[in-house]
Amino acid sequence: MVLPKYKAIASFIAERIDSGEWQEGHPVPSESELAAHFAASRMTARKAVDTLVADEKVTRIAGVGSFVNAPIYRSSLLHIHNIADEIQRRGHQHSAKLISRMRLFPNPNIAAALAADGGTLFKVVILHFENNHPIQLEERFVNAEYFPDFLQQDFTRITTHTYLSSLVPLSEAQLTLEAINPSPALKHSLAIQDDSPCLKLTRHISSRGVPVSIAILYYPAGRYRLTSCLSVPEDGN
Repeated sequence: MVLPKYKAIASFIAERIDSGEWQEGHPVPSESELAAHFAASRMTARKAVDTLVADEKVTRIAGVGSFVNAPIYRSSLLHIHNIADEIQRRGHQHSAKLISRMRLFPNPNIAAALAADGGTLFKVVILHFENNHPIQLEERFVNAEYFPDFLQQDFTRITTHTYLSSLVPLSEAQLTLEAINPSPALKHSLAIQDDSPCLKLTRHISSRGVPVSIAILYYPAGRYRLTSCLSVPEDGN
């Protein structure tokens, strides 16, 4: 099946963006250049670029030209997924860097949330990358009583989600989403160059009613979208 010409032009540009050949800020050929290259009208070339602007792959600056946007990544808000699987489903490569791991005696709020009064918690901080772009900083707390070997895992090779779900079913979660002004350290970790906020997602995760983990996840708001679909009953209630 032959694609409409504007879709062929849009695919040509999108393939170079998705492959990383054209990075953020790379100029997109002008409509005149695209029209000449594809033997199309300028209106067809403009429609192709409009499609990419709508998809947030390209931004158009009046009187200057069109340029590649920073990648915008998407994740589910209401469903708990393995971030490595999400990235691979997009056809991209996941990698991770372990920032720190520690054993600690928790503050009262975290202790109460994990039913660890007087006990020990384990904490890891991990930076996740998609195609070498930092997209999530993860702070993960677990009750040491339930996961005594947690700190011995190589979380550059498996995710915390993979490890925890291999031991217990992760069956319930309480979510809190907020926008925050990132600290200088957080801006550095997530490669935030301007004054953009961060998305902070806190997940209190339980297994069959027993609290087992707290995940505090930070995302660069300018490059990330958290989305979910909800089913609404026909009566609207």
